[in-house]
Amino acid sequence: MYMDQANLFDTAAAITATAVSTNIIDLTNARDLGVGDDPALDVVVLVTTTMLSAGATTLTIQFQGSTDNSTYTTMMQSDTLGKAVLTAGTKISFDMPRLSASQARPRYLRLNYVVATGPFTQGAVTSFLCLDDHANTGIANYGYAPGIVIAN
Repeated sequence: MYMDQANLFDTAAAITATAVSTNIIDLTNARDLGVGDDPALDVVVLVTTTMLSAGATTLTIQFQGSTDNSTYTTMMQSDTLGKAVLTAGTKISFDMPRLSASQARPRYLRLNYVVATGPFTQGAVTSFLCLDDHANTGIANYGYAPGIVIAN
């Protein structure tokens, strides 16, 4: 798994109401990044703080592209996720979506977090593009849990 600072949408960003990602990825030129299979380009959203709410709040994550950083097209979206599955450490990921035949190649990429049925009272995510599978299990520091000693 390769991860790059320039490919981050969010770092521990609070998500309580519908919002777009903190960062917009500028590809410099309009382009089709392709989907590939080996390796694949993945969109990854990690829940860093458990999402809580008083009611039955849900989250849908939309991956969006734009040619002008003004008008965005939803290229794909996740299933609707209930708060019960949005606990710290949860990983939501999907392969980079294919462009539809009628869609212009995007220059800008972002995520749109759609919160429905009321706001979350807490919750945060870290999200990014990465090459191949994000199999790292250490959510807090992207490494091992505190206190683990690895013998060399």
